[in-house]
Amino acid sequence: MNKRATLLQSLIVLLISVGLVALFGIIPLPTYDTEINQSLQGSIFFSVGIESRNIIPPAPDIVDECILKIDISIAPIKEEKVICKSDLYQYSYDFYLTDPEIDEDGNIILRYWDNSTNSEMALIIDIKNSGVKETDTKNISSNRNMYEINVLGEKLLTPWEMRETSARTASIFYQKDSEIIEVFTTQAPTNYYFESLRWSPDGKNIVALDTENNILFFSKNKKYDPIKLLTDNIYLPNFDGDERVIYQIIGWRS
Repeated sequence: MNKRATLLQSLIVLLISVGLVALFGIIPLPTYDTEINQSLQGSIFFSVGIESRNIIPPAPDIVDECILKIDISIAPIKEEKVICKSDLYQYSYDFYLTDPEIDEDGNIILRYWDNSTNSEMALIIDIKNSGVKETDTKNISSNRNMYEINVLGEKLLTPWEMRETSARTASIFYQKDSEIIEVFTTQAPTNYYFESLRWSPDGKNIVALDTENNILFFSKNKKYDPIKLLTDNIYLPNFDGDERVIYQIIGWRS
């Protein structure tokens, strides 16, 4: 009797699943162009984690964390290392690589906790030669909103401000004064969305990360279709069996 009841329950679940798929359909992941538009110029900075593929324990170990850059003005497009956490252990092991920023001079600001002084400190990383300068965070003015608001005063809206968790679409919006303007919307699975949105220096383009770990470009005025960045040379240290995950886009510099 119990076996019959279990079989009946399984059959009901299967029929409901088939009915839902027939009713709503399966939404595939979006597809994008891969040829960089010639109007796009400058360098994209982003942070990555090099992770082990260990299955015991279930969570992967972080092998290293790095800040990389891509010059989209030069073909072939390749990733270049700016700095890695392993290069900075003489300063600290507690860097906030998930929260770097770019200052007005184009240098990367990397904050960390200094146990010797029991205070927050920062390193200024010269993106041209990877030179490092240590400083107190009191001498640094925050520039975190630089890429959320462009030179025209237009603000990028985060996906969570505009999207319901059950939505079967992914969108990008920005706000101009009191008006909310759609840049792009596509059908997508409910667990697919855009994040880490940043303006280009001229405020005409947007770079974003998606949940598939792709770097994407969008035209604010829809001058071109969205583009997925493909590189001919992906930076990955020689750790056999390891892989990398993009944490966030840091910024877009001219």
